[in-house]
Amino acid sequence: MKNNSSDNKIFFIVYNKIDFIVRGLINNLIDLSVKIGQNILAIAVIPVISYYFLSDGENIKNKFLRLFSIKWRNIIRKILNDVDKSLSRYIVGQLTLSAIISILTFGILFFLKVDYPVILSVLNGVFNIIPYFGPVFGAIPAIIVAFMESPKVALFTAIWLYILQLIEGNIICPKITGDSINMHPFLVIILLLIGEKIGGFIGMILIIPIAVVIKVIYEDLNYYFY
Repeated sequence: MKNNSSDNKIFFIVYNKIDFIVRGLINNLIDLSVKIGQNILAIAVIPVISYYFLSDGENIKNKFLRLFSIKWRNIIRKILNDVDKSLSRYIVGQLTLSAIISILTFGILFFLKVDYPVILSVLNGVFNIIPYFGPVFGAIPAIIVAFMESPKVALFTAIWLYILQLIEGNIICPKITGDSINMHPFLVIILLLIGEKIGGFIGMILIIPIAVVIKVIYEDLNYYFY
């Protein structure tokens, strides 16, 4: 009887700990959803602005170049072209990475029979746009939903998503985005922390493309003047 009583106490302690962690994760996820909802208007406007820039980009560029003397125009045009190429490579690379991770995540969740595999896999793919921290954020909703099914399913889900994260971090991501970013991992982590402090989730997504633009401008100016 004493052994059963001790086992029950240990079980309830572990259960309460897991319940506390899960509730905390759910609250953080809700807070994150609210923040995204608050910025939904800004997010919705981005495709519209992007469309106008893409459809009338050359005209806008020419008008912008007229603000500078003839001596500067070729340099600025070269910088703008380099920025365009670097951002294009980065965006296409991140979208490709997101699609690959979504498909692989769906396969894992479908095999483990976790509820809402399509939504959770797409969510994981979107979060993977954020280097390093993204896979952690993306895995949390899937693990929570799996935990609702059973702790065993949650454990297997966590293990398989961790394996996927290792493959993504060591094989897929360096292959796809390594050339476009070309930054030291420590610098990327610092930038992500700064982006999170400034703009939360949106800041973490935008900080790397902004850093890529600044890097290209610096390297081009350094090439032309030094």
